[in-house]
Amino acid sequence: MNTMTSNATKTASSAASGVLTGVRVVVTHDKEQAKDQGELFGALGAEVFYYPSIEILPYDQDGELDAALREAAAGQYDWLVLNDADTAMVVGERMRAANIDPVQIPRRLKVATIGCMTEIYTKEFMGLDSAFAPEVYTPEYVAEAMKLKRGERVLLPQSAVTRMSLAKCLRHTGAEVTAINAYRTVIGKGGDPIPVLLWEGKIDCLVFTFPTAVRYFVKRLDYEGGTLAMLDDITIACIGPLTSAAAKEYGLHVDIVPQQHTIAGLVESVAEYFKEH
Repeated sequence: MNTMTSNATKTASSAASGVLTGVRVVVTHDKEQAKDQGELFGALGAEVFYYPSIEILPYDQDGELDAALREAAAGQYDWLVLNDADTAMVVGERMRAANIDPVQIPRRLKVATIGCMTEIYTKEFMGLDSAFAPEVYTPEYVAEAMKLKRGERVLLPQSAVTRMSLAKCLRHTGAEVTAINAYRTVIGKGGDPIPVLLWEGKIDCLVFTFPTAVRYFVKRLDYEGGTLAMLDDITIACIGPLTSAAAKEYGLHVDIVPQQHTIAGLVESVAEYFKEH
């Protein structure tokens, strides 16, 4: 949590206080899960709404993940790669269910965390420190920057609906990659009545932090009677190029993609955008 706190201070101080006053921002996560993101926007004066796009459920075949985690604890892997915060949370829960104590994890197992929240969740839910945390989240960059050696064994737990692009890029380095479904996603529920607020013209900015959130936002919006046309005049911000590409697949116009693919970078880019507009 200290990392995010320092980012919040840095972001708030790098922009004029209250630069987002009057701006109504939708965070597409649960309020508790996106607490830090909401606080960053709130510190700049934004009115923050929450609309959970996704609900995380355990995958039906947890035995495969549990077995792989036991192998990792026994020193049979060189890397554990976590590509989103939800994966870190789910893996931490499975470690506890399988009675795997973090202190039992051998030092030779290095943990790679993709995304600032992933790094925080890895420490909070798994009790492990990140050995590699890239600033750019594209699969190609991650695979190259990790500098994997041929034959190194990589454990890659991920969502059941995650595309295999990261696994493919990691395998191109010569590493032996075991990709395992760790959880599944369903349409989220709860939060604020965003379709109604969109209809009433009471939303200014919509924020996405990973591709799956975009896809399930569209599903939930449709399920609750909303339409993509409601977003025509809304500023859309995506944390990085993969999330932006997912939004564009649905014909959404993306106005903001920060150079630094972090929550702090996203919030600062939104602040700069509204300062100029």
